[in-house]
Amino acid sequence: MPCTSSPRRQFNRPRKFVIFGLLSLVAVVAVVAASSGLVVAAHPPLSICGVCDSVDGATDPGTLDVHVDEDGDSRWVARVPVNESTAERYGSDSAALEAAVDDGWYRHDVAIDDARNIESSIDDGVVTVEYDVPEVADSAVGDGRVLDYFYAGGTQYRYDVRAERVTIHLPEEMQVANDPPNADQEDGSLTWTADDGFSSRTYVAYGPDGIAGSLASWASVGVVFGPLLLSHGVVAGLVPAATIGVAAIVVGRFDRQSTRRRAIGERGENVLERVCSRSGLPLERRTLLGIVVGMSILLGVGGWLLFGTGPAILLGTFGVAGTSFLLLGHGLESGSSTWPVGLLAVTVPFVATTAFAPYYVLGFGPLVAGLLFVPWAVGACLGGYVLSLVGRRVGRTVAQHDT
Repeated sequence: MPCTSSPRRQFNRPRKFVIFGLLSLVAVVAVVAASSGLVVAAHPPLSICGVCDSVDGATDPGTLDVHVDEDGDSRWVARVPVNESTAERYGSDSAALEAAVDDGWYRHDVAIDDARNIESSIDDGVVTVEYDVPEVADSAVGDGRVLDYFYAGGTQYRYDVRAERVTIHLPEEMQVANDPPNADQEDGSLTWTADDGFSSRTYVAYGPDGIAGSLASWASVGVVFGPLLLSHGVVAGLVPAATIGVAAIVVGRFDRQSTRRRAIGERGENVLERVCSRSGLPLERRTLLGIVVGMSILLGVGGWLLFGTGPAILLGTFGVAGTSFLLLGHGLESGSSTWPVGLLAVTVPFVATTAFAPYYVLGFGPLVAGLLFVPWAVGACLGGYVLSLVGRRVGRTVAQHDT
């Protein structure tokens, strides 16, 4: 009687691939939501320009220029055009102008509590409001600075430009080291428009022109944001790391080989033998290590080319976490040390969660955000278990040859 698969078994195989694909899709969507700061009942957007589009008699939103000095303090200059009759009234009554500025200042403005030395004037139909905001940039390493005044990652806050444009002017001879979202850069200045939007993760790393200045700028970024990112990354990584850790323990403790598991191991070993014979490589631990590295790089680079940086990080770390089980299974049968591989598998989730930190999800912090990485971890464990069977088969063959 011919040996054929039952209809139920034929159905189960594609269904498993569908489930695996859905888990991966859920992981990507969930992580993007977590890292973008998904919120419920969010705080009203903070305005970048508190007086733009809100001064009585304004004819258009106006503009805002933020001039940063060498000490990290700043002078903000908002210019709002008004209609002719309003301009005449403000020009003849300075008290009315000051009252209009006070009344029109948006109460959810980013600088409303920090503005100092506020001055109002009108000239040629344009109301100009100038004020100082101290300590908008931090100096951490050498001449490198980080303008982190607008950075609100990991919080409920988001921004509304409320102006035709907002331009940040850095001190002379300073160059921008990073690429802030939606900003147009030109000669030490960065400009955002109302249509572009202003990200809550906006920061500007800058320093003197040249390699030394760039290094100092990025080193300052690490000092300024490192503690926040690491703390969120570690907390968010606890649950996915525990998931992979439990899977590694299960693989190590339960080694009963059913017919189906042996078949998976044998098929995987046959594939590896054919690949190694064509490439002239011995089927040993170092070759398996090369496969782990190669597959992880392939997934990461492929994700970057097809989808961008975020998915590339998820796929690359997914590859490391999953393929490390190949080495784990090999070590369990060949007698080589397995704790470095287990440590690698458990550490990888923290790399993934730190890369997307900080988190603010549904009003909760990084621990809840870490739950969104569980589908990623489960997918790595499922694929890793299959690879561990292949690794065990290869390791068992090596051990038999040695004896």
